[in-house]
Amino acid sequence: MTLPEILIVDDEPGLLRLFASLIQRLDCTVIQASGGAAAITVLEEHTPCLLILDIAMPEVSGIDVLAYVSRTPRLDAMKVMVLTALGSNRDFQEFAPRVQRWVSKPVMPLDFLQMVKDLLPDDRGANA
Repeated sequence: MTLPEILIVDDEPGLLRLFASLIQRLDCTVIQASGGAAAITVLEEHTPCLLILDIAMPEVSGIDVLAYVSRTPRLDAMKVMVLTALGSNRDFQEFAPRVQRWVSKPVMPLDFLQMVKDLLPDDRGANA
């Protein structure tokens, strides 16, 4: 059985490591991208079941990544969780239908882990 892939994107190395280490508890394959350009490169080759995406990143923002995801039909089934310290989902209405969960930073690690579990396919991570 193939483990579900989760792509996590954040330009802050410490947060990227923290979130990735939490997700690894869920018996998933974790792919890390340190910015929007790296995320798009990964998405050109992979179709993860879940994308966890920071919005405020230099050069290629999370909004740019959401635009790429929205225009790539192969990624239609992929769920998206946005992590942001910028406003709320009302600020990004254009992409609201594409995003299943909006999370304001900072977020408590156990709350983050539960939100990820809720977005995974089937009962993956139920025992974590």
